[in-house]
Amino acid sequence: MHLGEHSIPSQHEYIFMDKHQLEDNHQQHRAITSAWATQNHFRTYELNAGELQSDVDWYNHHVESLNLTPKFTKGQQNHPYHPKRFLHDHIDKVIRSKWENPNRLCTIKVSVDCIDDHDFINHLIHASQQKVLVQCIVDWRKMTLTNSQNYASLKRSGIELIGVFCTPKHHLIEVAPDMHTKFVIFNDEDCIMGSFNITFDRWWANWESGMTFHSKGICRLLDNIFQSQRGGVIQKYGVDPLSRFNLLYTFGRQYMRNGQYYRPHHAILAEINRARHSIKLSLFLIGDLMGDHNDSVIDAMINAKNRGVDVQILFNGHLARQGRIGIERSMHDELNRPLLPAVQRLKSAGIRIGLVYGQDDLPVPYSPIHSKYCIIDGTIVIEGSFNWYNTSVFSHDLLVVVNSHEVAQSYLHEFDQMQRLLRVYY
Repeated sequence: MHLGEHSIPSQHEYIFMDKHQLEDNHQQHRAITSAWATQNHFRTYELNAGELQSDVDWYNHHVESLNLTPKFTKGQQNHPYHPKRFLHDHIDKVIRSKWENPNRLCTIKVSVDCIDDHDFINHLIHASQQKVLVQCIVDWRKMTLTNSQNYASLKRSGIELIGVFCTPKHHLIEVAPDMHTKFVIFNDEDCIMGSFNITFDRWWANWESGMTFHSKGICRLLDNIFQSQRGGVIQKYGVDPLSRFNLLYTFGRQYMRNGQYYRPHHAILAEINRARHSIKLSLFLIGDLMGDHNDSVIDAMINAKNRGVDVQILFNGHLARQGRIGIERSMHDELNRPLLPAVQRLKSAGIRIGLVYGQDDLPVPYSPIHSKYCIIDGTIVIEGSFNWYNTSVFSHDLLVVVNSHEVAQSYLHEFDQMQRLLRVYY
């Protein structure tokens, strides 16, 4: 339970169901008593809010200290910018740190929707065997539905594996919310976040994007999120929406001067409304994402176009259309599927819409776009796990907003390259 700004552990850990009850389709009832309990050894932690505020205040004026590097998969696992290389190099870096200083607490903290990747899981297990503290948080529903041996191996190794599930109810929610963050912290000094799950075994051809940081401050801000997902109290700190860098979490307590929280959907709408010259957007999914004042992201982009902003959007073509997905159909039938209402509204408003597919015709039409980034006025980049629809507001999701011409140039190159190397239908 939470009291004030701290979490208090329960005395016992309670067993709600045995295996045979879980397999029974009938409704189950059990009185929660000490007869169905074991000693609780699980402990949660909170970070220091004052230290987090100092981190935020520092990077507001020293963005270069973040040592931020964009990462792009480009549908190629061996590409030098692919995050897979960064992940494995930094697991090895943490292991070396433990060898060089056996008394140091060396850690790898994983908060990723899905980590069903053989190489990654085996490398984490190896790190744990080298006395590195490895902790993993994933989406409970995906972990249980996949019934994967990778998760089973992780659990059997003794590594902490926590499944998080979301159960909010709201009339705006389009599909079931989930634990959707995608970040990893290495030894509290290096970290990576972005659009990608760690499922490179199966989805190696996806075009994804993200960022790495060599920054203890950013690692602390991510650890604040991580510890809250483990059950701790997320700490509160102030942010400036106009600063050159903001890291925002859907359930975060990032507040503005007026005391109101500033969260990912607020930042998306604010940045689009401030756009003066151009908006370039690559999205896996979009819906009529709503703000707090009955404003929507679709209206904001149409308004931007009407005031002279050049708006260009690349969508995952397979998911931008109505009807069943993931079934066999010809490309002719695929291209004749009607657009989703939100996409159609944008196109009808005269916004340049590109529907992206892979170069090859497959039995099930495939689009490699899983990125969720936006470049505004050639200087501002919006990046993260946050899909631009209402479900993300109620899911565990992360968004970064950075004002940097250098970072934006990398994303603009990626945006142009996608149009050259993939099939785009306008």
